Amino acid sequence: MELDRDTLEKAAAEALERPSNSAFWDDRLFTTHGAVLHWAERGDDILAESNYLTALDLIRAAADDGRPDTEVSDEHVIDGTSSHWAVGSLRTIYVQVYEDNALRCRDCGEVASWVISRKPNARRRGMCTHHKEQWRCSNMQGIRAGRVSMMEITPRYTAAFIQATELALSLQDYPILDESDYSEREHEAFEEALKTAVEQAQRDHYDTCEQDDEIAQRFYEDESATHRNQWCHPDDVCWATVAEEYEAARDAYFGELAYEIYRYNVLGYNPDQLELDFAV
Repeated sequence: MELDRDTLEKAAAEALERPSNSAFWDDRLFTTHGAVLHWAERGDDILAESNYLTALDLIRAAADDGRPDTEVSDEHVIDGTSSHWAVGSLRTIYVQVYEDNALRCRDCGEVASWVISRKPNARRRGMCTHHKEQWRCSNMQGIRAGRVSMMEITPRYTAAFIQATELALSLQDYPILDESDYSEREHEAFEEALKTAVEQAQRDHYDTCEQDDEIAQRFYEDESATHRNQWCHPDDVCWATVAEEYEAARDAYFGELAYEIYRYNVLGYNPDQLELDFAV
């Protein structure tokens, strides 16, 4: 995606806009490094987690592109964590917006958007738009006489910031950065939720660990069960349904166990004589 100047300037202004009445643990935040993406670890869903971690990897990769080490991304990309009263732990990707060698305004130190050249000595100075206008008003005669030229320039943005801006724009068109990563995380969360529900169902009984494992295996392999045919998301898991289906698997397990005991003790079945038993 080729980003135009206006898009990058707008994104830079939004990323570096400092929140009011807030203190920060790093002086670079909202001075050189702007916020580009957030993730509330305890409050957001799996999609937010997937997008955040995918974006973090892509932004760091863009910063280090063509390098054998991570020196640039370690400096240009910050994976910050803060505490928020509403969402608990809040992670934020902060990205250095401008290159270290970007031309700066002579008067305020902000990134320059104009270059002013004096003739005949060809001295050049950088100016932000605000201070350029002030300088222009006080040097109008020189400009009219042709002794001064003014040229608008595009600031030098870091590769990390350009990548971050591209990702932010792509999320406006489609909410998922990596379909595979999202699907894997969602499936893992589903399996974990189902496992938790099964463990809860097991607490209602006093079976041995070996029996728990064998019954659980029956539960998971039951192709007619709801959890095999209708569920695929963590929110699908219903503990009442799991308890009911686990109970059915347990009944089947102990039913077969009881039948084997009956065959052995009553019918005289000997497992060492399986072929003879089948013949009978």
